[in-house]
Amino acid sequence: MHHANHFYGHAHIMARYVGLEHPPRIWGYLQHGWNMHDGFAVGTVFTPQYPKFVWSEACARRGWAAGLRNYMVVAAPWLYLLELERQHEWLAAAPPREGTIVYPFHGWEGQQVLGSHMAYIEEVKAAEGDVPITACLHWNEYDNPKVRREYESAGVRVVTHGQRGYLWQDTDVAFLYRQLHEMRGHRRVVSNRMSSAILYAASAGVEVGVYGDPMALESDHAVLGGVGKPRRIWPEMHQFSVPMDYAAQIANLELGADEMLLPEEVIDAFGWAQEIAVPGPPPPAPSLEEDESVFTRRRRRQHRSESHRAPGGGEPSDLLVSVDASVEDADLAAEPTQKSAEPRSDGSTSGSAQAQSSATGADDEG
Repeated sequence: MHHANHFYGHAHIMARYVGLEHPPRIWGYLQHGWNMHDGFAVGTVFTPQYPKFVWSEACARRGWAAGLRNYMVVAAPWLYLLELERQHEWLAAAPPREGTIVYPFHGWEGQQVLGSHMAYIEEVKAAEGDVPITACLHWNEYDNPKVRREYESAGVRVVTHGQRGYLWQDTDVAFLYRQLHEMRGHRRVVSNRMSSAILYAASAGVEVGVYGDPMALESDHAVLGGVGKPRRIWPEMHQFSVPMDYAAQIANLELGADEMLLPEEVIDAFGWAQEIAVPGPPPPAPSLEEDESVFTRRRRRQHRSESHRAPGGGEPSDLLVSVDASVEDADLAAEPTQKSAEPRSDGSTSGSAQAQSSATGADDEG
């Protein structure tokens, strides 16, 4: 199904949850990033009748209000990862943690962030005080030497969790495992915007803060609410140190903590019964080690640059909304079909599988 189901290793986490090492095809659309819209990227075209698996009731309600249907709330894959990695037991052991990890607001290939990274990290250093600071850059900024040097020159540790993936290629299945590993090592997680990272940290029992220049996103889509909407709805989330009980409450609502499925229910919802009839024990977690040559990274950058385009200047952002595709839609039917090699459940590929159209970057506020 849609290649975004594999972003950040989400499909692999859900497969591991039911006892599979490799994910079968998910028969539907799985939300891959937190947003204040319908859960999906602006402009996503959905095949009729296939379910939309979202993290929270809020996303489902907004989708219904926009005229979309076939929503099912399944909770964020991050929460399944926390269960797989026994986060409650880890917290109960009270391991030592030190310093702050900061997640600057990030862009993607088609929309870059506008703002001063140097000014932001200096603001963070002044606010956090004399503690070790790690800056975790999304791969879009990490692959930009100029942006990376601004953080390195500030004397902070700079990391990235890995690649998101695109068209079933370059998916880093350890992405969220690395994120959890880093969050477990730090006392605080901060960002300049409310984001997936902030919600993930709060749900994992880490102190969070949201402050500093929120920066801007090129050609931002008004339907997503921008920086103003979350500040209006959750003003208490935008301060140096958010009360942990409150932050956890908001995170659990937005990530769907009360909506998590049992392994048997995941198998049924995702259409995996032919691959696995009864859930089994989870296979081992992927390795956190990265072993990439500069040539591999260069190839990935070239692949991404050729696979994306920026939103057209003539497209009014308030009209760019997700839609349910219809076979009666003459304009859609007239568009050429894009072909891509999609993995089958047995690991082979189908050269005739259709790559569903989407604007892949503007939905994730993380």
